[in-house]
Amino acid sequence: MSIHKTAEIDSSSVISDTAIIEAGVYIGKGCKIGDNVFVGRNSYIDRFTEIGEGTKIYAYSHIGADPQDLSYKGEDTKLKIGKNCVIREYAPIHRATTKENWETVLGDNVYVMALAHVAHDCVLGDNVVIASTAVLGGHCTIGKGAILGGGAAVHQHSEIGEYSMIGGNSSIRANVAPYILAAGDIVKLLGLNVVGLKSNGIKPIVRIEIKSALAILMNMSYTKNDVINKLSDLVQHEEIVKFRDFIINSKRPLLRK
Repeated sequence: MSIHKTAEIDSSSVISDTAIIEAGVYIGKGCKIGDNVFVGRNSYIDRFTEIGEGTKIYAYSHIGADPQDLSYKGEDTKLKIGKNCVIREYAPIHRATTKENWETVLGDNVYVMALAHVAHDCVLGDNVVIASTAVLGGHCTIGKGAILGGGAAVHQHSEIGEYSMIGGNSSIRANVAPYILAAGDIVKLLGLNVVGLKSNGIKPIVRIEIKSALAILMNMSYTKNDVINKLSDLVQHEEIVKFRDFIINSKRPLLRK
């Protein structure tokens, strides 16, 4: 274990013997710091935060703070960060409220760039990338492999499906289905995230069916039920099933045009 003499660590927290804690770090009550975790200079890790193996927290990050929610009354909610994540400088990530599962969760291999903000009760899947100054409102769900460009703003309770790509400075006020490329101040659906699908090994035959699924979603003459029924006529690859299930379970308006 390498803990700088100026670090302040609450006695109730558990720090792995292989963790590196640099100068000026604060680690509060009930935290768990896993194997080979690096916590950079002057970072602040508030209470009940769990950090998985191999994760790197860069200088001046502030994670595990109380949620910015007027109904929060000091309860012992949690923040859980998975393995091999990267949290860059000045990136605030907040613990949950008591309104859902009491947990804000980041999966494995999540990359949060400098000055990006992840609010309370958000759930991020594995391999999500949040670029600099992007912000997630409370209760957002981001599917695995999704990418948010710099300055993107996601409205609270919104969902972004897996392997979707959101352009920089976009304003997201509706749910974005999986595999989609979207961008714009008032966000527009631009097409498939073809680069993301290819880089994640989605086969050409599957991409063809996803393209058909997207065409159905974008047909504004169809109701939501029409879209669901039309999607059932496609070859039911795993990705098509996920696309259809996302639409069925969406509680907010869907981005369709």
